Formats: sequence, structure tokens, C-alpha cells
Amino acid sequence: MGSIRTVGETFCPVIRISSCNLKWEDTDLEIVLWIIIGLLFALSLAGIFIPVLPDTILLWAGFLLYHFVLAEPGAGLPASFWWGMAVLSVLLYGADLMTNLYFVKKYGGSKLSSLGAIAGIILGLFLFPPFGMLILPFLFVIGIEMLVQKQSPEKAFKVGIGSLVAFLSSAVVKLILQVIMIIWFFLA
Repeated sequence: MGSIRTVGETFCPVIRISSCNLKWEDTDLEIVLWIIIGLLFALSLAGIFIPVLPDTILLWAGFLLYHFVLAEPGAGLPASFWWGMAVLSVLLYGADLMTNLYFVKKYGGSKLSSLGAIAGIILGLFLFPPFGMLILPFLFVIGIEMLVQKQSPEKAFKVGIGSLVAFLSSAVVKLILQVIMIIWFFLA
């Protein structure tokens, strides 16, 4: 049925089905692995707008798949690449939090409004995808500012706009960082 064939220093599966003589060649496996890596990168970019997709983890899965499965032994990604990806990954994780805190505060909101915006993004994803991720944080922030913080409707609306700006700014920052990471991967 299946056997392992040694090619140089790599091990690749060869599948032979006697009835139709189907062979799984090295180049076929390589193409499939590149497609999987491409899909992982595409899903990581989708994860910018769909918070349930772990964008950074999907990027790393693509990097690790290449390094440990596709690259020739000893010829994988250099240490400088891994250090750079570690730093950029920390920035990716911090992008949501920092932009949300910055813009809600800049527009005059409270810490409770920032938490409300985060809760709105998560609930919005499940209740009214994809628009709920924009609408619910906006509504939550306005509600918190008016009902809990006793702000005027004008001030609450302004802070709600800040939550929208925060979400969109975070998406732009994460998109830029992820594109840098993917380009660096192909250049390394």
C-alpha cells in the first residue's frame, strides 16, 4: 500500500494503489504543502476581521510547516527570522488592546467603555456576523457611557465613534504587520 522512499536527505511518502497505479510524487507533496501554507496565511489574514480565527497562530503554523516539513534539513529559516517573527507576534497581540485603549480614551471614554467595546466585538461576531463586530461595540460603548458613566448622548456618541476608529485602526495595523511577516517569510 504505502511505503517511505528516501530522496536525498528527506523522507517523502509514496502511495501505490495497485488497481489504478496512482503514485504520490515528491513534487505533488510539495505542491500540496505550499497550498496548505498559502491557506494558513490566507486564514491568518481573515483572522484580522474574524476574532475566533487565531491569526498569529495560523501564521506560525505556516512557518513551522515550511521549516520542519518542506525545507531541506539544515536549510530552513534562519534564527534572525524567528527572532523577528517573535517580536512582530508580540506586536500583533498588542495591536487590538493598544488601539482600543488609545482611541476610546482619546475620544473621552472610560476603561469600562473599552471593555464594552471588546465584549461587543466578540458578541457581534456570533450574533450578527460580520456587521455585528462594528455595530455592537459602538452600541455597547454608547450604552455604557450614557447609562453607567452618565454622559450626554453627544459625548457617548463621540466615544462610540472612537470604538469604531479603534477597531478599524487595529485591523489596519494587524494587516500591515501580517503582510510584513509573510513577505519576510518569502524573502528568508
